[in-house]
Amino acid sequence: MQDFSQCLAEARRKAGLSQEDCAHLLGVSQSHISRLELGRAVPSVSDLCGVAVLFGRTMEVMVEPLFRDRAATIRERLFDLPEPRLTWLTRFARHNALRSLEARVERIARYYDR
Repeated sequence: MQDFSQCLAEARRKAGLSQEDCAHLLGVSQSHISRLELGRAVPSVSDLCGVAVLFGRTMEVMVEPLFRDRAATIRERLFDLPEPRLTWLTRFARHNALRSLEARVERIARYYDR
């Protein structure tokens, strides 16, 4: 699966649009489009929506690499999360929330590792 920067550059070239064209249509600078294509900028929700509309892509396709990477980062950080001083009830709620989060990121990882 391509990452967002590759997807954007390829879609723009296939459509015969310049970075300036995309910038104008999305209401951003040409340098912003360049940074997105080089992977030096993280696309905003507005960028993602605009690119999806411009090139007829679904949001799911546009955000999959970002979603997958964020889930992997959260999954790694779950194991070294500091233990705060909490009441037993808050500790119980936190424990349940973290177990649910762990299960969620595991499902995401399995889905994208297919």
